Amino acid sequence: MEILLFTLNAIIIYLLADWVIRTLEKRKGQVLKNRQVVFFAVFLALALISFNLLPMLLTSLGVA
Repeated sequence: MEILLFTLNAIIIYLLADWVIRTLEKRKGQVLKNRQVVFFAVFLALALISFNLLPMLLTSLGVA
């Protein structure tokens, strides 16, 4: 069960990071110069936050 939740979390992180990058590019009006670096930074921040919060959520729900 936990593996499924962590996998779903990773997919959501990827899609959310892509949405953030596309939104930034629309606001700027052009493709970001170092798009991969910015994507990695956004992805890493979301991953660190969510993968630290997910175990706490699982224990509070009694799943883990």
